[in-house]
Amino acid sequence: MSIRHLSISSSGSSSPVLASLDSSSALILVHDDDDNFRYDDDDNDDDDTDAPFEIGRPFVQPLGPSVVLLYLLSPFLKLGATLLPCTELPLKLGLPAIFLFAVLAAFTRRIWYMLTRYTRKGCVEDIVLDSFARGRGRGKERLRSVLRSTVRGGTGALRIFLAALYIRDSAEGLLPLLPSGLPFSPEPVLCIGIAVVVLPFCLAQSLASKRIVYCTGCSVLTYMLWLSLVTIAHFKGTLKTNSGWTKMGSLWQGITTIAFAFTSSSTLALYASLKAGIPSITTTHRPISHSFMPLSLISAAIAILLTFPLMIFASPSGQLRIEQSEYSLDPYIICLNGLTLLLGVPSILVTSPSVPIPERIRQSTNVPLSKLAIFTLTTLLSLVPTTMFAVVSDVLLACCLCSTYILPAFLHIVIHYFKQPLSIIMPSTPGTRHGSGEGSPSSHDELLQRKERSLQRRQIRKRIIWDMGVWVLLLPVGGGGFVWAIGHLAGKW
Repeated sequence: MSIRHLSISSSGSSSPVLASLDSSSALILVHDDDDNFRYDDDDNDDDDTDAPFEIGRPFVQPLGPSVVLLYLLSPFLKLGATLLPCTELPLKLGLPAIFLFAVLAAFTRRIWYMLTRYTRKGCVEDIVLDSFARGRGRGKERLRSVLRSTVRGGTGALRIFLAALYIRDSAEGLLPLLPSGLPFSPEPVLCIGIAVVVLPFCLAQSLASKRIVYCTGCSVLTYMLWLSLVTIAHFKGTLKTNSGWTKMGSLWQGITTIAFAFTSSSTLALYASLKAGIPSITTTHRPISHSFMPLSLISAAIAILLTFPLMIFASPSGQLRIEQSEYSLDPYIICLNGLTLLLGVPSILVTSPSVPIPERIRQSTNVPLSKLAIFTLTTLLSLVPTTMFAVVSDVLLACCLCSTYILPAFLHIVIHYFKQPLSIIMPSTPGTRHGSGEGSPSSHDELLQRKERSLQRRQIRKRIIWDMGVWVLLLPVGGGGFVWAIGHLAGKW
């Protein structure tokens, strides 16, 4: 049992009922040491014993397992996947990289999942506050305010940048279909046109909206159609490079593009939505389809199946001789690529934190001003000049990689290496003495302390595998990637 439940019932003698209990009655709590809600005891994915946690976000609504699986899979089949044929990586590097980052993506989702169960918080903001600003006091309140603003601003900026990149890249991909010699620059017109098309879908309130579900489902379908045509074009020898690839920043290389393909930003929202759709009290064992981690693993496996053929097409040994054909698939490939990206914009923006608008203004109109402001910023960002857009794409790449692979590992280290572990059976406050004639702590309290220490050692042993994976994420993956990025930008390699 978590200390956050025990602290409520450990107030000492203030309650006559509690005062009548001696320390021996506390031994009844020992049966809860295997409560699978706890972070480190979560060897299985059965959520039957989970108590509700805070999910107070307007975009978090109950979702069924099939819809959650759709949202877990969708980010893997967007911009990063459509750029894979342009990477030109040899198969000996490309295929292992696909499997590696798919495994890392599933691993980081597992870390988020366990952090959520451990802290009983349903979003990144609350987990960060629980990690760095737990407690009371004026200083803690100021720190919480700063951290809350930073996390919300960073989350919103990441989603706006990502949606803008989708709009811009889909517009860049459509340029070959336009006639040459136009009297105006076509990129801004295409970006604004795409933004107008997706605007009605971006005004949805949550991921449970049918508009968002249908858009996301159609984006997965258009990706599969795009993959089919790309496969045909490859075997015909007519596959061409995505024109948007040439406008990306210098950090968009083969390995980093694969890593970006397996990034995601809504893991906690989806877990909260899945939990919100499951009754908290039930007498029957829930099917495995209602557990989050099997859905996450299935999405990663499907993503591997739908992306590894692209690495074969990208390798120099897999490129075929270009043949002349009267029937070109290029227009269809370009259109499906653009549709895949623009249909992915609504699900990104709907989970963006709201823009702070004065209450007086919000109450005076029914227009969703916050969503319109976010959408306007997204559209304006997609219109930046090409040279600046390359910088924006590099910044976005770094932020997506850090938020997906580095942030959960960092929070894991902070919570389990620099914070006092949550008690399993002992109360948060020192045990009170029971009986006026006792001059030393109760022997039963000593037994509880021994049991507590034993369980804590057990928790540490069971957490070793996760600690090893987290340090791999932080040092070889995160540290190595940071050193490579600095050296690449400095022109060293």
